[in-house]
Parts: sequence; structure tokens; C-alpha cells
Amino acid sequence: MKWFIWTLLGVFIALQPSYIHPDEHFQSLEVLATRINGIKGSIPWEFTPVHSARSFVPIYISYWWIFQFYGTLSPLWILRLIRLQHFGLYFLVSRYALNHLKHSGGQAEFMLQSSYIAWCHQSHSFSNSLETLLVLIALSLYSDLMQTPYGKHAMVKSAVLSVVVTLGIFNRITFPVFLLLPSIVLFFKFYIRSRRSLMVLGLTLSLSTLSFIYVDTMIYGGSHWIIAPWNNFKYNLDESNLAQHGLHPRYTHILVNLPQLVGPAILFIQVPRKSLRGWFTDIPVLSVFSGLALLSVFKHQELRFLIPLAPLTLMSLKLNKYWKTYGLKVWIGFNIIMATVMGVLHQGGIVPLLDVMREEPLGVHIWWKTYSPPTWMYANSELISSTTNFVDNVEKVDNVPFSSIHDHVVDLKGCDEKLLNHTLNQFLLQNTNVQVIAPDSVAHRLESLQDSYQFQSLQSWPLHLDLDHINLSSKLLGITRYSVARR
Repeated sequence: MKWFIWTLLGVFIALQPSYIHPDEHFQSLEVLATRINGIKGSIPWEFTPVHSARSFVPIYISYWWIFQFYGTLSPLWILRLIRLQHFGLYFLVSRYALNHLKHSGGQAEFMLQSSYIAWCHQSHSFSNSLETLLVLIALSLYSDLMQTPYGKHAMVKSAVLSVVVTLGIFNRITFPVFLLLPSIVLFFKFYIRSRRSLMVLGLTLSLSTLSFIYVDTMIYGGSHWIIAPWNNFKYNLDESNLAQHGLHPRYTHILVNLPQLVGPAILFIQVPRKSLRGWFTDIPVLSVFSGLALLSVFKHQELRFLIPLAPLTLMSLKLNKYWKTYGLKVWIGFNIIMATVMGVLHQGGIVPLLDVMREEPLGVHIWWKTYSPPTWMYANSELISSTTNFVDNVEKVDNVPFSSIHDHVVDLKGCDEKLLNHTLNQFLLQNTNVQVIAPDSVAHRLESLQDSYQFQSLQSWPLHLDLDHINLSSKLLGITRYSVARR
């Protein structure tokens, strides 16, 4: 009965309109909506033919069928359906993994079901969420293969494993880091004695890789073969490229991100009384070690990169005697708070406002101090989207076509009031309909512009938390769209 309660809570959180990170839209849904449904949007650099650094295969497999309902269902319901799919798949795959990885105890099942990571991050359309599912499936197959009796082969499972591995690599180039150490154990415990299975694995891996390369080449329309994971790998090897996305100390994953995944359970860990041999053959533990160590080599370290480690870590924890007395209550409280913050409130007003605004005539929408609006949800085939650029570390709007005064969405990101003022002035000189969408946490900063402009509130959404511009002297929650006119 308890698992049913946690599942219902997970479904409720999954259906909320929170917005955790722009990649959940722009590296999947935005790309498919523009290709399948003929609307205009913002295509990230990874999916441009010049860079071709991400594969189309995983996102078509994941979302193509849902986008067939585009037009029948609103973008908001498309998003909800996608999140239900992700949460449902995680629920099924995690239970499958628990059984196959021999960690099917009640504690492990409870922690996987009651984790805010499962409710929030896993239900959102991140490539990391799909990576988690594929890692769990692959490791479950590893466990099955290692238990194959001597003299027996496992050619079907090897073929399935090769397809899962190929899909994982083409989904995210980080996928192999979670399998490195477990793969060494698998080779010496099974494949070294089953050459037929190894040949099937290699052959199917080659065929599936060639198939994925062919599909990407056809979609990108390149004159040469497109190997998206290789292009992505080359990009990430250059630290100057990573610097554009933010550099972090190499200990960030270990000291900051992993504790956020595990939460207060880290305070109740019991030092395991296992032999070294036991550690060296524990598949989830080996995956955690290899994933954490290799991902820490790169200086761009975000929490979502470790999402696949969440279920593996939680199912492997051994907790001390104080867990049931104190830890359980703290764990539940922590996950409910984090689910409320990240799964309900975080940037939670952007999607509801978009759902209303897409039904109205669109002049110029200026988004300020928010995450980038997922423009696919405008469902507009004439949409023009533009944003800021940087020249010598100075933010500018050189690439904004101010002559476009209809169906124009401008993402000003976190620019200062001076650049906002310049942008408003350029558009209002042409007597167009201009709206500004901004979180209530920065409403006081619009006051400096009120001598020149009149801001009339059109609509507000109270369940919006802007963690990037917290000001205790202003409202913490809410987002408002304003109609702007000259005084």
C-alpha cells in the first residue's frame, strides 16, 4: 500500500509545470516539435548541421509517438503526457533493476520510490533521464549474463545489450562511464568463456551503430557520414568550450552534487562489512564508482549529470540503527521539500503563462530574468525567436531583429535594466504590442524604468520560484506578464 502512495505522489509531481533546466525542452521537445509539426522555435547548436553533435535517434524513439497527437492535444498536455511516460518507465525499470541486481529489499524499494529525483528529474524530458533507464537496463543484463551457467551462451541477451549500449552512447556520450568497471567484471566472468556471445555482442553493436549513423546522416542531410557522439566528444574535450557552459571545481560532483541526490541518508550510512572481493563484484557499486570518478575529470559538473547514480546509490546503501528512529522522518521531509521546490515551484509559471499566451495574437514577447521560454509551446509556424549575444563579455542585442514586430519572442535572459530599456525603446518606436514577462522577485527593478514606460499587469502566476534572483526585500514567489507602453 505504501508504494501506491509514493507512486501517486510521484504522478502528482510529474504533472506539475515546473521547469528544472532549459535542456529538458531545448535538447529534445523543441527539436522534435519544429521538425515534426512544422512550427518555428529555437534550435540548440548541438542539433544544427554545422555541429551535428547530438543524435536524433534517441529523441525520435522516446517522443515521436507522442508528437503525433500535436494539434489534437495542446502543448501543455503533450508535456504532461511526456512526463507521465518518463515517470511510468522509471517506475517499471527501477523495479526490474531491483530484482535483477539482487537489491530487492524493502529499504531499497522504498528509497527509490520516495526520492525527489524520481518524482522531479526522472519525469522531465532530460537526456539524463533516458540515460538512467538505459543504465539500469544494461546493468540488469550484466547481472543476468554473469549468472549464465558454464558452457551456456546468451546470444539473445548479448544482442539486446548491444542495442541498449548503442542507444545509450548516442543518447549521451557519458553513458559508457557508468558501465566501465562493471564491463571489466562482465568480460572476465562471462564473455571470456563465451566467445559466441561476444561475437554476437560485437556484431550487433556494429550493426546498430551503423544504423544510427545512417539515420542521423539522413536527418542532418550531410554530404558525409555524421557520427554525433564523436562530434560531441570532441567538443567536450576542449575546456574552452566547457567554459561557455560554466566550469566547476573537480570535487563538485563528489562534495556537492552527490549529497543532493542522496540527501540526509548520507548521515546514516553504515560502513559496510564487505570483503574487497564483494565490492569488486557488486554491479551497482562499481557503476557508482566509475561514473563518479570519470565524470569528475571534466570541470563542467551539473547535478543532472549524476541522475543515473541516484537509483544505483540508493539501492546500495546500508543504513545504521538510527535510520528508523530519526533518519526515516528526515528523509521523507527532505524529499517532500525538494519535490515542492524543484517539482512544483521552480520556474513553475513559465509553462502555464505560455499555455494562455499561445491562444492570443502575438506581437513581441520579451522574457526577462527567466529561464529561456520553450518556444515550441507557442505552437506558432511564423514565430521568430531571438536572444542576446556577447561581445568582449558585454551582453548585447545585436542579433535581435527589431523590425520584426509580429510573432516575435525575445529571450533577454538575465540582462541588466539598461539593456532591457534599450530593447523596449527599439520596439516601442514602431508602435507595436510589447509584453514583458518577468518574475515578481525582480519587479522592484522595473521601477527604474517607470519614468519612461507604463507597465500594466495582465496576468500573474503565483507558483513560480526564481532561485537565480532571490531578493528578500521583494516577493519570493510569482511571475507576471505586463503590457508595456510609453508614458
